Amino acid sequence: MFTKKEKRLVGEGCFTIIRETERYIEFLSNSTKHCWIICKNPDGTDKPVIIYHKHSRKTEYYHRHWKTWSVVKAVESIKQHDSCVLGTES
Repeated sequence: MFTKKEKRLVGEGCFTIIRETERYIEFLSNSTKHCWIICKNPDGTDKPVIIYHKHSRKTEYYHRHWKTWSVVKAVESIKQHDSCVLGTES
């Protein structure tokens, strides 16, 4: 379900992919070490992309962070979150 372009957005530089399936990509932020999942919701309810988050790989469970319209927007939001955590947000 993910396009090659969407996979490249997650696989380039800022993140390390942990797991990838047809419905979701789980990855680690290289800068904050926070873990993320971008999940495409197949039922097409309001916003079709759901973002899950946890603060470290040791944390047992993810929590739902946001819903958005696209993988591009999800990646932008995650990068903005990382900047905020690192105190580099302008």
